[in-house]
Amino acid sequence: MNDLLAKLAGAVYQLNAERYLEVRDPADVPSPQGSEQVPYWIDINQREPVALANFLTALEVHSLAVEACLEPIPHSRFVAYGKSLFIGLPIRVTWDDDQRHYLWIVCLPSLIITIHDEPIPAIQNIANQFTAGMRFHMRCTSAILYQLLDAMIDEGMSFALRIRDQIDVLEELFETDPEADLPKKTLPLKRQLAHLLSAFEDQLYCVSSLQTIDSDSFRIDGLQDYFRDAVSHLGHATRIIGRQVNRLAAIHQDYQLTLQDKTNQRLRLLTVISTIFIPLTLITGIYGMNFHVMPELAWGYGYYGVIALMLAIGGAMLLGFWRTGWFK
Repeated sequence: MNDLLAKLAGAVYQLNAERYLEVRDPADVPSPQGSEQVPYWIDINQREPVALANFLTALEVHSLAVEACLEPIPHSRFVAYGKSLFIGLPIRVTWDDDQRHYLWIVCLPSLIITIHDEPIPAIQNIANQFTAGMRFHMRCTSAILYQLLDAMIDEGMSFALRIRDQIDVLEELFETDPEADLPKKTLPLKRQLAHLLSAFEDQLYCVSSLQTIDSDSFRIDGLQDYFRDAVSHLGHATRIIGRQVNRLAAIHQDYQLTLQDKTNQRLRLLTVISTIFIPLTLITGIYGMNFHVMPELAWGYGYYGVIALMLAIGGAMLLGFWRTGWFK
């Protein structure tokens, strides 16, 4: 057991009678056949397939739960396999990370196992706080599971609020500098919001299911209010994400309207210029014809007269366009 946990970079904690965690040696992990009902938490920080399969099998984790932990392409899942309750929970490790991460949780009678591919700060914070004297609500693995879920929810909520602050900055930037290149800033935020919303929806499904599941490895007796509170927080988080998605859509729409208005202004200017030059082009076309007999060809002031006529026509048309509001 020690060698396997060493390969998996695992840590073992015992929930003592005072309801806080004690760091234990891997050799102290209770045997599945033992009668000891002291809650334990094993945190595995590396999903090495062979060592993980052997370790979970030694703990008599259901074979289907072992397969779920080893899936090369993970996905959200919540299912009970005999005495093994398996949860595949999508999480966010950093707020600007586009990669989707998962936390695998296996619940056994008096034992909870968390498995992840890389360090998760929220889990390490739980271990640090509850080994320093902070107490769980009850002395059971369900209380540990609640704290884990609550930490993941709080972490996701902090990311959502950070994105909200970024959107506030974008709105101010759009008001002060409408010509700023907003799509480069809005598209990454839109992707992050989509990933967060997907994670919150899957977490909401898992936490909601925990309130109704009937399993030997999991009981929420005495913790119903806490799990209902977690469901409420997830519902609030999804609403926050929905509002931020709408705000981003509104910013993008306003930006598109601004671009369209600029395009219309340019087209209006080109239309004015083209309209002015149409009669001038007609005049130059007429006097550019190679006829031998044409009026004004022999007139000494013909050139100046035609130029004056063209300027007068152009000026009159500009005045007309200005009066009708084409330059506003």
